[in-house]
Amino acid sequence: MFLEFVQAFILLYVIMDPLLSLAAFFSLTKGMPKNDCKVIATQAVVVAAIPLFLFIFIGNGILTVLSVSMGSFEVAGGIILILLGVQMALGLTFPREQEDNDKSAIAVVIGTPLITGPAVIATSILLADKFGKETTAIAGLAALIAMWLVLWFASSIHDKLGRTGIKVLSTMMGIITIAWGVDFIRNGLMA
Repeated sequence: MFLEFVQAFILLYVIMDPLLSLAAFFSLTKGMPKNDCKVIATQAVVVAAIPLFLFIFIGNGILTVLSVSMGSFEVAGGIILILLGVQMALGLTFPREQEDNDKSAIAVVIGTPLITGPAVIATSILLADKFGKETTAIAGLAALIAMWLVLWFASSIHDKLGRTGIKVLSTMMGIITIAWGVDFIRNGLMA
């Protein structure tokens, strides 16, 4: 169970893409006081938790109602992971930022789709099916706590890594995400 937890945690955390969330967080909170930034970090993680846990616990039911097989969903999830991995590895960006100084609106944009987006939702359903809901939920909670810490200490992290360090780490995380996507597709096609 511990190995499954570690695998689920790493996969969810990598797909949550802390570096992309960090970059968006900086862009959306530019010029705000540190206390406001910390409030937004906490709100964003709470927003991200809602769809994550919803899909961990009732995602399979949603698939059943929609008549989608787990194999087909695994292939679709793998495609999303590959696209996300390519985005991370090559430094591509899709328009996700919102020019809005409303703290709640900023928290929602960071919480979803940045932290808990389609790839995290797809992965959470697949992991709940593979490792069980309890293990996936604990791994998801740990990943959210790690994301919260990244956002909470955003300015320190940015100062230490710099732009080049963030790009290098994002590329490495992207390659790992692509590999997991390929594995999901292979498993889905075999099912």
